Amino acid sequence: MAQVRIASDDDATAEGAPAPSDRSARPGPRPKPSGGRRRWPGRRPAVEALGLVALVAGSLALRLEGLEVSLWLDEGISVGIASHPLVDIPALLVQDGSPPLYYLLLHGWMNLFGDSAVAVRSLSLLFALAMVPAAYFAGRSLFGRRAGWIAATLAATSPYLSYWGREARMYTLLALVSLVAVTSLLHVFAFRRPRRRHWLAVLTVSLALVLYIHNWGLHLVAAAALATTACWFVRPDRRRVLVDAAIAFGGAALLYAPWVPSLWRQLRETGAPWSVAPIPREAVSAVGSVLGDERVLVALLVAAGAPLVRLALQSHSGEGRAATSLAVLCGATVVLAWTVAQFAPGWSPRYFGIFLAPLLVVAALGLSRGGATGLVAFALIVLFWTQPLSRLAGIRPTPAPNEKSNAAEVAETVVPMANPGDLVISTQFEHVPLLHYYFGDDLRYATPLGLVPDPQVVDWRNALQRLQASTPATGLDPLLDDLDRGDQVFLVCPLLTTGPDALPWFRIMDLRCRSWREALDGDPAMALRLDQYPPLDQEDPGSGVFVLGYEKVA
Repeated sequence: MAQVRIASDDDATAEGAPAPSDRSARPGPRPKPSGGRRRWPGRRPAVEALGLVALVAGSLALRLEGLEVSLWLDEGISVGIASHPLVDIPALLVQDGSPPLYYLLLHGWMNLFGDSAVAVRSLSLLFALAMVPAAYFAGRSLFGRRAGWIAATLAATSPYLSYWGREARMYTLLALVSLVAVTSLLHVFAFRRPRRRHWLAVLTVSLALVLYIHNWGLHLVAAAALATTACWFVRPDRRRVLVDAAIAFGGAALLYAPWVPSLWRQLRETGAPWSVAPIPREAVSAVGSVLGDERVLVALLVAAGAPLVRLALQSHSGEGRAATSLAVLCGATVVLAWTVAQFAPGWSPRYFGIFLAPLLVVAALGLSRGGATGLVAFALIVLFWTQPLSRLAGIRPTPAPNEKSNAAEVAETVVPMANPGDLVISTQFEHVPLLHYYFGDDLRYATPLGLVPDPQVVDWRNALQRLQASTPATGLDPLLDDLDRGDQVFLVCPLLTTGPDALPWFRIMDLRCRSWREALDGDPAMALRLDQYPPLDQEDPGSGVFVLGYEKVA
């Protein structure tokens, strides 16, 4: 009996590509003409390009709304840091707690397009739009065209990318580079395909870039190492896996080494006093928040779960190893982030973009292999994310742009009153870069810690301890003594509702606002010139801040 060889997924470069054994086999019969229809060379690439252009255009339409609303405090920090000379940005970030890559890119972007709200947010939007062709290439190169189109459509409609594509922060860049890292990892370790060296170089660089974008990149790199270990267990060529892993992770470590001293200082001196350690169920809700809708998680489990389990059991095939690797990437990244947050709180939904790339790829694989059920689930997910029918019918109106801060509105009241050299005091000191953005360069800025030497940077080093040690006698009185008659003070406080269960970070800011307001009201040398704005009956906890104005009269 003749021996028959069954080609595995390792032997195919993409869906529809022949296996190496097929190339050496005896040619089959010539295919019959398809009804006399002429097949034009290059037609498929043109159709693919048009399809991607249409997806990117649709994605842009979903994500344009809200670009023009007021910046909020995190975006003020982004613009403030990026406004410094390029060579100064890495050193400044020792005070902030973030890696430098996004701020360096934003600096160059602002030099080209300015620092308006629309301009600075457009960079994040660009990264969100770039996810569409990147996801298509990832899915197509790994699992075939159907998976590519599913991945691209999911990227085009992702609510996470839609939301953070409208903010001047690094989260869409993190998702984009993470997608490149995940794709190259699977090419190198899950499949045995040509151009391995090219993918190995891409993997090395992308892992390093992830670390230079956000400190949570450490979780993804650690999860990638675990996924590589899983591949090592089932790959027959273990020596090659070890060599490739040493090159990829060792090379990334070398590229990241110059930043390690700054990271060490950040870990020792900065933190996230606004966060608490997450409870166990938040590890699961983190995945749900990235997907944007609990129904999406259910649809994926029902339609993609069984195909992914079947694939994972086929460790001899590339797709089987890819399914296992993606499961490890998704699970380990979430677990590592949750575990670290128990010891160094910093758990926030905006960081969850680090989970998005493996989730997109594993969803594309599972849905593309789920037959009709997978396609139905895919259509439902897109419907859940875009809600086009309910919006057209008027059942669910399009939500209004999210105004996170009223700083621009407050500036319209303060700036006409202010004179050069007047003092703006913010009891929430991370608001200072945003206030500087809207109030301008002519004013001086202070916090309960005293005058701020650089109002475009927040010094997070031991922030809670320093804020707790501040008093009106040590912080406010020296500022008032330095004022001349006629100078004004604008006290800016956050709109907070604090109770006994509130974090110390928010309680201390509320206390400082009250004590400094009482000190100003009780000082006979200070006269109230601007009562609380916005007025008490117009306060909205989501609107950011309120301001009071005083003048030194004696």
